[in-house]
Amino acid sequence: MKIIAVVVVVAIGMYVIVENLKRSAYKRLVTYLQEGKLEEFHKEIDSQSIKFLFPKISVLDMKLNAAIVEQNKKQTIAYLEQICAMPLPNSQKEIYYMKAFNFFVGISDKKNCKLYLDKINQLPNERLKQEANRVYNIYILKNDKYLKDLLEELEEMEDSQKGVNEFLISIIYKNMKDFEKAEYYEELSKEHFALVDEMTSKKLNKQE
Repeated sequence: MKIIAVVVVVAIGMYVIVENLKRSAYKRLVTYLQEGKLEEFHKEIDSQSIKFLFPKISVLDMKLNAAIVEQNKKQTIAYLEQICAMPLPNSQKEIYYMKAFNFFVGISDKKNCKLYLDKINQLPNERLKQEANRVYNIYILKNDKYLKDLLEELEEMEDSQKGVNEFLISIIYKNMKDFEKAEYYEELSKEHFALVDEMTSKKLNKQE
């Protein structure tokens, strides 16, 4: 019994040490990315200690984030292909498909946008599919397919909920060269985003 107790204590001690090392390493890697210290990031992420501490998908995820920060399309595609080839649950598929989709929207890569939009459309999350299809039509196809829906939804929303719809409406009007309406809805979106910030700030102050 004494031997078993000692083994358990040692195992718990090792677990605590490993978890502390993981937290420290993760914090360091995130800080490198936030501060733009990409050389230090790449040196550490490829080290044996990181491979020991983190599962493969976690390492690939951090490398993917770095590639996105660097706007490195080739590496981003390579890491996404490795990650998406793994047996992921739907919750993780949602995260990585949307991360990919948003990246390719940002660089106006129509082909890869459509690739990940198709993947998103195969998932059961209807809200996510709606969001992605709206963004694809507005930013990539630059059409007004969802203008009526967005305007109608505004009528049912509280002011604090309107910002995203108003911003998307402003982009649609820009695409249509109706710059007066585009500016009008852009200003409304700024007002309502500011309202959300103010409400959040007040909520945080009450918690302190």
